[in-house]
Amino acid sequence: MYGVKRIWPWLLLWGIVDLLCALFCEIHADEAYYRLYGQFLAWGYFDHPPMVGLMTAVSAALVPATSLILKNLSVRLVTVLLHVGTVWVLWKAVQSTELWKFLLVAASIPMFCAYGFLTTPDAPLLFFAALFFYAYRRYLTDRSWSATVLLGLSMAGMMYSKYIAALVIAFAVLGNWRIVKEGRFWAAVGIALALLTPHIAWQFQHGWPSLVHQWSDRALGYQPLYTLEFIPNQLAVFNPFVWALMLWLGAKAILSKDAFQRSLGCVIWGLQVFFFIMTFRGHVEPHWTVAATVPAIILLTESELMDRKWLRASLAVFVGLILIARVILMLNILPASTGLAHKQEQCEQLHEQAQGLPIVFDGSFQRPSLYRFFYNDEAVRVRQPNERMNHYDLLHLEDALMGQPVCIMRSDTVRFVDALTKEDLDD
Repeated sequence: MYGVKRIWPWLLLWGIVDLLCALFCEIHADEAYYRLYGQFLAWGYFDHPPMVGLMTAVSAALVPATSLILKNLSVRLVTVLLHVGTVWVLWKAVQSTELWKFLLVAASIPMFCAYGFLTTPDAPLLFFAALFFYAYRRYLTDRSWSATVLLGLSMAGMMYSKYIAALVIAFAVLGNWRIVKEGRFWAAVGIALALLTPHIAWQFQHGWPSLVHQWSDRALGYQPLYTLEFIPNQLAVFNPFVWALMLWLGAKAILSKDAFQRSLGCVIWGLQVFFFIMTFRGHVEPHWTVAATVPAIILLTESELMDRKWLRASLAVFVGLILIARVILMLNILPASTGLAHKQEQCEQLHEQAQGLPIVFDGSFQRPSLYRFFYNDEAVRVRQPNERMNHYDLLHLEDALMGQPVCIMRSDTVRFVDALTKEDLDD
């Protein structure tokens, strides 16, 4: 924990860059879906724990959505603030006096930077993962009760953010398995479990939908492409230099005599190996390993490798590429097929087709969520027999539309009904 005061101007600059992206980068379909979470606050959701829903709810409460860019911020404000906190806490977790090394590494990792303005469960996961490793390092130093409590809070925060947090905790313990003999470690676990009780109760009351979804619904069967795309996807998440070096440093850390270093290495390699194995049962999203960016930043910042000019130059190139990508996203000039631009125009067409009536969609959560975001109009999603569930199926928003005139949009048809019935939804 060195040079903390010197980081404040850089945190301000980092926050301003994220704020500009939050204002001008078009909303992603997933973010519109998580906005729905915030409109119906609960202790759990079908796909994820409740932290991201709380973030969108607080953002909406703080920002009046009087224009499109402010509407973006009404989903993303907490994310921007939280990411600044992530960078700060992560710097406190690093034992280095050379701030420029830390900033260069962190700013060169594409997905770490992306979650500075995109509101997804990964944004709070990164914050609480940084807090976890900060607290864990403190705990290993002094075994104080303050570190113990902070460790418990960080574990609960990670689990409330994304279930992948369980892997982070498990692999960290694997790197220092003797910690399970310590009473204060179990006190931290007890604090985390106590804080998680409302969410566990919600899962029980709803038949454990998130566990069923994450373990069963995502098991799509093996396709060679799932395995072949894993490494290219990881190169995109971390950047090729950070990915290769974190594996090298992680392997060395696993063999270290230092318990904290071993835990860092086990989390890095554990996440990579676990999700590589998961490619044999279904598609693995590239960002599922993003929590490994936290130990990667710590290891690389503290490594002597950062004294190599070629590495510093290579990372600086990626910092520049990421800044260029941010500008391109803010200009909204990418093709609509990328899913990163022109969604508002698509929703305008839907609005004209619906003629002001509420819309009933089939298919995924994306179209109704985006439509609700851009127009604040009533839009629901009804699942067909061959479609997987999502949180719309737990909300049953279509019940409020029964007996009302609506527009029903199937994948290739548009139909108007004067009074919605259950038969209309089943057709």
